[in-house]
Amino acid sequence: DAMEYAAESRSSELAEELIAFFLEERLYECFAAALYHCYDLLHPHVILELAWKNKITDYAMPYMVQVFRDFQIRLERLERAEAERKDEQREQQQQNGMTSWCLR
Repeated sequence: DAMEYAAESRSSELAEELIAFFLEERLYECFAAALYHCYDLLHPHVILELAWKNKITDYAMPYMVQVFRDFQIRLERLERAEAERKDEQREQQQQNGMTSWCLR
């Protein structure tokens, strides 16, 4: 219930407090489950640091793998968009160059 409440709250602060509670109580399975329930509210660097400090990186690793995958997808989209923007810009410059050449 607490995980659902934190996720529905859309509050990163509340989600991180819940994560901290699970760590304090050594409820590592709940910690791992909360990573998925509150996935988009959490800061990956915070989760990795907490897991490392508490020596429970195995519990955080599936979450971190998903985070890296999502980062890779986002980066690939940005690279494609940037390449398309540069192509359009190059075409526009070529068209402008042709137009000015024809007007001479």
